[in-house]
Amino acid sequence: MDTLRALLAMGVFCLSCYLVFDLFSSGFSWMILVAAIAGFLLVHFIWPENKHHDAWYDAFELIFDLPYQLTSRFLRAIFKGGKDSDIDIGIDL
Repeated sequence: MDTLRALLAMGVFCLSCYLVFDLFSSGFSWMILVAAIAGFLLVHFIWPENKHHDAWYDAFELIFDLPYQLTSRFLRAIFKGGKDSDIDIGIDL
């Protein structure tokens, strides 16, 4: 069952990578961007739990989970930085 989940996650990851490539090659589209982000998020949740797998699962997990980890750390840094600062970004008219 873990092999099936890993293959499904690999397929979704490849599709999401293609959608990111499509964003740059044929023009920006919000729907494609949302689909790519949702695909990377889905890969994070589909990937099998790390129980007793071999080194290949660990290597693939590092590669396939990287977009999710980078996005989550970026958003956490933005929201944490926004809570701790006293900067007023509003426009005064």
